[in-house]
Amino acid sequence: MTKQPLIFQVSIVIIVGALLCGCSEIIPTPLPEQMDKSLFTGIPCAAPCWRGLVIGKSSESDVRSTMPNLAFIDQDSVYYHRMLSMSTFEDPSVFGEGVEITANCINPNKLCLTIQVVGNILTDISIVLNYQISVDGAIKYLGNPDYVGFDRAGGELIACQVYLVWSEKQLALKSKIFEGIDASEKNCYPIYASGKVSSSLLVSEVRYMSPATIERLRLSAGIWLFEFSGTIP
Repeated sequence: MTKQPLIFQVSIVIIVGALLCGCSEIIPTPLPEQMDKSLFTGIPCAAPCWRGLVIGKSSESDVRSTMPNLAFIDQDSVYYHRMLSMSTFEDPSVFGEGVEITANCINPNKLCLTIQVVGNILTDISIVLNYQISVDGAIKYLGNPDYVGFDRAGGELIACQVYLVWSEKQLALKSKIFEGIDASEKNCYPIYASGKVSSSLLVSEVRYMSPATIERLRLSAGIWLFEFSGTIP
């Protein structure tokens, strides 16, 4: 008669302990050297340059020389993937052989850097940020973007993602994906009516790209870009 209650009590203790451990898990804040803030400081160079690399000018050897100097990535996670069909610098609709380089951040240990080189020409750099910066904070350094807009990021689901584009800097900043009608109406749809974006919206991803890719993005049927007309407090 005493075994079942004892087993039950032990099971409850184990379950509660597991839940407490899960709830108390803390992800440490990245150290300054584990964050790539070069875009918003201009150090070591300002956009369209990133860490000494420039879209349309740098080569694969330039990228390989730069990778070991990036303190914010896990060097053991760097991976070079040869690909037969990638969009070229001159025309994204034309494809050629190239390489995609990926790497995880040190903190958190997740994919945060993707670089594409096609025909030995650097064509694309994407960085997922591991710190918070608002649209207002980005604009204070970069100046006003040329375009602001959003896309339907959810396919069949109601979801969207906000874009800010600087043409001469060959740069686009993206928000996280907002899921659901309420989040979409709050963060994306007002842009359609006003050409304005919330100043407190957080930037999640940075992408350097070719002028041809920016033009294709601007004319894409899957994204709505409008001339920037300010921010909403």
